[in-house]
Amino acid sequence: MIKRKILTMLFAIPVSLFVIFAVFFGEWKQPFELVVMTGAFSLILSPIIILYGAPVSFLSEYLSKRFTANKRIAVAFVIHILFGVAFGIIFPFDASFSLFGVKMDLAIIFASITALFFWAIDELLRKNNFHTRLRCKCCYSFAK
Repeated sequence: MIKRKILTMLFAIPVSLFVIFAVFFGEWKQPFELVVMTGAFSLILSPIIILYGAPVSFLSEYLSKRFTANKRIAVAFVIHILFGVAFGIIFPFDASFSLFGVKMDLAIIFASITALFFWAIDELLRKNNFHTRLRCKCCYSFAK
């Protein structure tokens, strides 16, 4: 589980920042700058995201493990999004964005996007049985 969570963080942080920069800051018009900004901000923001996101992800795993299949996925999703919104409320940017006619602080939107990617990538890795595949490939390469 810890390996999966680390891999989730390694993918979720740059992917979420890439989407945020492309959609909200219009950096998709300049792809090279988008990649550079994503890399630079990933290095800067990773400690903050990891310090808050990793415990939330472990908490989500712990609280949702007693449920089965779709209910577990839904509970994990709700936990990730709620803590994403909570982060935006606790640490606001004082810059708002109108979403469906409702003004929201950008921190809430950005933290929710990051939480969504954390959840989605973690579920994909879980669904694809990351640990089993990793073990099988390692065992197979050593057996040769």
